Amino acid sequence: MVLKIVRTVWPVMLTYVAIGAPCGMIMGQTGMEPWMVFALSSTFVTGSGQFMICNLWLAGVPAPSIIASVAAISSRFALYSASIAPHLTGASKRQTLAVAVTLTEEAYGISLAKLVEGEDWGPRESFVLNVILIATWGVSCTMGAIVGAVVDVPTAIAAFVCTSLFICLLFSQRLSRGNVVAAVSSAVSVAVCKFLGLVNIAVPASVVAGIAIALACDAVFDGRGARDAR
Repeated sequence: MVLKIVRTVWPVMLTYVAIGAPCGMIMGQTGMEPWMVFALSSTFVTGSGQFMICNLWLAGVPAPSIIASVAAISSRFALYSASIAPHLTGASKRQTLAVAVTLTEEAYGISLAKLVEGEDWGPRESFVLNVILIATWGVSCTMGAIVGAVVDVPTAIAAFVCTSLFICLLFSQRLSRGNVVAAVSSAVSVAVCKFLGLVNIAVPASVVAGIAIALACDAVFDGRGARDAR
């Protein structure tokens, strides 16, 4: 079973190595020892959150703002767990909990596709997949921290790996009115907050503003379209 899962997920594992190593370098520059990097990377299942924690910490952002920012971008995991739960109805509560607490974005996509397609895939396979990806990420981050302690890699270069990842994710999304409004509103919100000197709340405020404005815009246009149809 493990070999079957590895054959399915090896491209994602290579991606984890390429992204995890720079993340480990940044974590090492914050003062974390390699064992600390491995411990955090093996228990904190959102890589983007780890990048955000390190970059905001190096920028001197207060801890409450860091917590709020990471919590905002990590809230999506509640939706992931909720959407995969109906496909695990035959599993025990212990199995469901094991899958939920080890879920990563890539593992979610793979497991959901397998479950929807009706393949020979269940909670056991989903959990093993999660563990394999988490272990790959933890080892990759740790190796990055070790290499970063020997080779001086500029923080800006390593940090841009996460930024470039989000840029790719942005352009891979369906071009819709809501997505465009959310992206533009978030960018404008960050600029306004920094202009006003509200650097500490710029990131969480931009997330909330972007989502709220996009939802409001969709509600207005959808309501107008319904009235026109009537």
